[in-house]
Amino acid sequence: MRDCEREDLLCTCVDWGKDDLAARIHHIICNFEFTGFELEYTTLERPEDRCLCRIGRCRACGKRLCYGDDLPAQGTSDELLSEVFRRAFQMWNAGDKNLPDGAECFTDLFVSLFHEADRERVNKWLAHHGADTGEGT
Repeated sequence: MRDCEREDLLCTCVDWGKDDLAARIHHIICNFEFTGFELEYTTLERPEDRCLCRIGRCRACGKRLCYGDDLPAQGTSDELLSEVFRRAFQMWNAGDKNLPDGAECFTDLFVSLFHEADRERVNKWLAHHGADTGEGT
């Protein structure tokens, strides 16, 4: 599990820097309420420093909870889009399938992860790969 770079906004129910990993994971499992995803990246072409985070709110204190993983360096932007789609769908599908405000289906959520300047390209990628854009998946 990657350390969150926004520690000042995190839930304060546990000490994220000092409590053991088991205690942190237990708290997330018991108190995580999904609100969306965040994708950290610079450009679609740059293969490093990419992270996909599942964002939520702590049911106990109401502050931010998140967990994520670094994405592997992908050779092409198509490979990156495939990996982000696969991971985000798996995390979303494994949970309660809530959609954040403004998203009517999973593909809306997926497109919203990317910088505004990249969204046209992401939509073209979805259309080219036959991703369902309106049925909630």
